[in-house]
Amino acid sequence: MSELLLSPAEARVLAVLVEKSVVTPQYYPMTVNAVMLAANQKTVRSPIMNLGEGDTGAALNRLERDRLAARDEHSGRAVKWRHHMQHQLLLKPAELAVLVTLMLRGPQTVSELRANAQALGGPADVAGLDEALASLQDRAQPLVAELPRAPGQKESRHAHLLCGEPPAVVPAAAPARGGGSSGDTALALLEERLQALETRVAELEQRLAPG
Repeated sequence: MSELLLSPAEARVLAVLVEKSVVTPQYYPMTVNAVMLAANQKTVRSPIMNLGEGDTGAALNRLERDRLAARDEHSGRAVKWRHHMQHQLLLKPAELAVLVTLMLRGPQTVSELRANAQALGGPADVAGLDEALASLQDRAQPLVAELPRAPGQKESRHAHLLCGEPPAVVPAAAPARGGGSSGDTALALLEERLQALETRVAELEQRLAPG
């Protein structure tokens, strides 16, 4: 395909479709409303977005044009959507997990990226992550870049390039003592359960709607 350039809304919507296909497959494919709720989550997202249903629908339509998403043929009355990101971009599962994690959470260090990508089937060790990052960078259109280390940062960060060159990155707040990895994982699991419930409620409301 020709060089790909997504808007921030399109990148978030596409990443959400991939994420939910892995973490909550029972609620996938997804309705427009379910995608919107997932895109606007207040945790494990950076930046926080406030997409409307129209914004989400427009993003899905543009992704469909680029063959990165498609309407599910077996979704019945409520139109549901699937992603074709892995197939269209020729990504291995580990590469897909790393790229989607960057699309959902913004620039991250190697240690942050390895921890955050594991929920999506990302590499289990640093060597595997390095291999995935190298593959994502070594393309005619690179999908990931290593950012210059900002003042005060001990480690460089990586960012995705699907929305073009990333702006200057403000160093993230220092993690809580002990790294906070267990707390982050618990919060992410709680968020996934809440999202699954919200998705289920949205679909029930759609089924019960008149007409």
